[in-house]
Amino acid sequence: MRQRLINKTVQPQETLLTAGRMAARNAVVTESVSLPSLLFDSTLSKEDWIEGLKHHSKTLTNLLLNDQIKDFDTYLESEFGSGVSEFKKGITEIDYKPVLQDLLQTAILIEHSTIPPYLTALYSIKDGTNALASQIIRSVAVEEMLHLIMVCNVLNAIDIQPSVNKQENYPTYPMKLPMNVDFYVGLETFSSNSIATFIAIESPSQPLVKAPKYDHEADTSALYSQRTAVLENNFWTLENMKGFIMENVHTIGEYYDVLFFYIVVFQIIAYYKEHGKLPKTFEELNTGGIFTGDSKKQIRPEQYYGSGGKLHSVEALAGVIAVFQEIKGQGEGADDSIFDVDPSQFEEGVELAHYFRFKEVFHEHFYLGGNYEPFMDENGMMPVTTPPTGKDLPVDWNAAYPMKPNPKMADYQENEALHTQAVEFNKTYRRLLDAIQSAVEGNHRELEKSIMYMYALKEQAVNLMKQPLDAQTNAGPTFEYINL
Repeated sequence: MRQRLINKTVQPQETLLTAGRMAARNAVVTESVSLPSLLFDSTLSKEDWIEGLKHHSKTLTNLLLNDQIKDFDTYLESEFGSGVSEFKKGITEIDYKPVLQDLLQTAILIEHSTIPPYLTALYSIKDGTNALASQIIRSVAVEEMLHLIMVCNVLNAIDIQPSVNKQENYPTYPMKLPMNVDFYVGLETFSSNSIATFIAIESPSQPLVKAPKYDHEADTSALYSQRTAVLENNFWTLENMKGFIMENVHTIGEYYDVLFFYIVVFQIIAYYKEHGKLPKTFEELNTGGIFTGDSKKQIRPEQYYGSGGKLHSVEALAGVIAVFQEIKGQGEGADDSIFDVDPSQFEEGVELAHYFRFKEVFHEHFYLGGNYEPFMDENGMMPVTTPPTGKDLPVDWNAAYPMKPNPKMADYQENEALHTQAVEFNKTYRRLLDAIQSAVEGNHRELEKSIMYMYALKEQAVNLMKQPLDAQTNAGPTFEYINL
């Protein structure tokens, strides 16, 4: 299982508190809104519902995504020990599938939205140049594809058919990511501007991170080379749940935290409906409930041919935990570190989280081997915004094709050859998504085709980027939906 993911919502002096102690201390602040009240009390005000959601989502997520199972059991016992006989149970009438379908499909769109921008920047780098930067961007793009497939595993585990290849699944650039962000993501050539956008995409929710220390005895060379109708007065509606996200979520990691809490809430409700009582332990909550999907549809590690990260199948809540740990760890770091796993866990390999990989390219330096004492507090923590100061990572910002930002096939209407090439690129991308769609529907061998399509995509994209579109810019791939 992934290393602990510490959600930094506390002050620096609190960083040594365990998630269990945080849960106990925070409960004092919001003791009037218990978890049973949050779930079942139809007289709860909207304000109290929001405050309760903030508290319990943070507490529950910290415990489970940090593998604090015993503390989670204690938390459940303290919250559910007296039962819910005094509460109305309107939430049990909710059809959870449309809600989770909407929210998890949004997660797929988030992951999908990052892939074309990363691939565009990668393909725009001229052959023979920026080898290290190319490797870093490629590794992140591969892991985003892994994240997309694992979210599909979560959907299949709760018996909801994932969708990745329909027209409504396509991002349209330039765009804001499907959550509360204040910047646009687009298709751009490799540049300091595009890398800065990637850094913003992957921005961690925590403000501090452990300052990295170079371990001369460890082999670190690889780091250098590589949504439903409900009863009245029930706030558990898709509108309210998404509204909470829009008001309180600002990073991809925070989105996954709240989404995870929603999944656990519906698993608690499913357990209550089946057993007539509330769960008191993780073991009771883990299996059954909402996890009714066909296990044969799960994409498993041996069926995924990506080179980065670890793929997790999902048949119970434990699998969701592993998936969300993997996604969050690769994106923003694990266990307070800049790494996607604890650097001592070499059986899974050691790599920086996406945010920090992109910062290395932007600042043209590696993290390892750098001196971070000027940025460190008394606990050895430094701001996540600290630039890398290790050895040089050479970047030639001029060695990229001057692609027109956010090109469209309509831009090539006057040039038949370019238009034909753009059409063929989009057909290849459609076939790639079709292969993934078929795989997550149970035809796992279709995933093998994705490698062939990825190679073809690069060749077709580069051929477009080599051709002038006007006096200042060249053509480029458009990643638009197309009929085959």
